[in-house]
Amino acid sequence: MGRILLFNPSHEMALASNAAQYTPPKHVQQMEFDLCRLPLLWAKEDDCLLTPTGLVDMHGNRVNISKDMKPVPWGWNKSVYKRFLHLGVSPSAMPTEQQLDRWRSYASRSWAADYCNIFYRNNNVDGFVPNHVSFLRSKADIEVWLSKHGSLPFIVKAEYSSSGRGNKVFHPHSRNTQLIPYSSQFIDTFYDKLLDFAMEFEVTNQDVHYLGLSVFEASFEGRYACNYIRSQHQLREMVTSLVNDTSVLDHLTSLHRQLLSEHLLGQYQGIVGIDMMVVRGGLIHPCVEINLRMNMGVVAMKLHEEGLTSLSRSLYGGHYFYPAIEDGKFFIVYSSNP
Repeated sequence: MGRILLFNPSHEMALASNAAQYTPPKHVQQMEFDLCRLPLLWAKEDDCLLTPTGLVDMHGNRVNISKDMKPVPWGWNKSVYKRFLHLGVSPSAMPTEQQLDRWRSYASRSWAADYCNIFYRNNNVDGFVPNHVSFLRSKADIEVWLSKHGSLPFIVKAEYSSSGRGNKVFHPHSRNTQLIPYSSQFIDTFYDKLLDFAMEFEVTNQDVHYLGLSVFEASFEGRYACNYIRSQHQLREMVTSLVNDTSVLDHLTSLHRQLLSEHLLGQYQGIVGIDMMVVRGGLIHPCVEINLRMNMGVVAMKLHEEGLTSLSRSLYGGHYFYPAIEDGKFFIVYSSNP
């Protein structure tokens, strides 16, 4: 049975909207148009792509929808559901409305904060940063947080956003507290990071499978830059060379897999990426972000498996946005001069 693959990087924006009819900003629409063939990087021979001009096979030929095709977007939301429904996909082949609502709640930073607090409550393990994560629901929440951790720089994130959008960094001696959002925000200490990395999992009906590590680069505010294309051994060495206790990585994988099993088995199906970081002092932040969708880390793993060292702009990209590989790094290029 073939799949219908869709790259929809507006996923988090659509989750924030929670509308069945969502229209992304123009530059995001352009990204989705230009990169509609990006799923070719992880597609199989009998898969199809849903593009702005219709359904096409791996070779770009137009095809008709068939009942045995399985829709697999970058991320599930109500807007994507309606798009597949309009294409002719049977509702029985897609998540129900109740499942979409549940998956949206798991994709929120509110749940990520709860997850992080449960993680720390259940696991007193050396090698991790102290837990300062909280989710702000009122002005009282920020005042409580500041009373405990206000001497440290901190970062505030919108409940639904991606690639660093919606993130604001505040420093203890220069911040204007009037600018701090008081509700529906994720807050954490802003650490002096040495390395961004993630653990990738896939949740099925039966189990939570550990797929591997991904190592990436992000800006000061957390805006995504690129992923390293390396073997799992090399990626592991990038992380363990910076931490105080190299055994903590295996233990961390086991802890996350167990906790994801307890909360997501029977509740969600798909990719889960948990972003982490190594901070100065050799400690690990075990849960910076949780992404319930396909992500660039998994794409980088596929690229390494295929041995790809370069990408054709004309095959995978469009006028302004296109994927590239350079110096063993995978990233998306934006060019204002196509």
